[in-house]
Amino acid sequence: MNKWLIVIGWTVVWGTALFFAQNGIQKLMGTGRMVEMFHELGYPAWSRIAVGVLEVVGAILLVIPRTTSYAAAGLTLLMAGAVLSEWKVGQTFEALLAGQWLVIFILMLLFRYRFVYKSNKKELDMP
Repeated sequence: MNKWLIVIGWTVVWGTALFFAQNGIQKLMGTGRMVEMFHELGYPAWSRIAVGVLEVVGAILLVIPRTTSYAAAGLTLLMAGAVLSEWKVGQTFEALLAGQWLVIFILMLLFRYRFVYKSNKKELDMP
């Protein structure tokens, strides 16, 4: 595989992980904006904590090569829920922002499947 694709791929993974770690920590700390956001969405306070934990754990798992795909899949589901939740209450712009992360995670999964899983399958001579 092209060395530059690997560098770009891991740069995207690390940037995404840092963003989600920061957002997750803000949710866990209960910053005003995060508390307000979950209130506007109509969710109880504990859901902010749960999402924060999922985001921080997902960020950590993203940067571990063995778990990158699993973390991306889990965060894809989390972002799909965010898009639907924000769209449901009429927060179109926020839904689009969450949607961009959804697209990034889907592309991450496709990239991992195409360049990691398929190449390993060939090397191991699997059917």
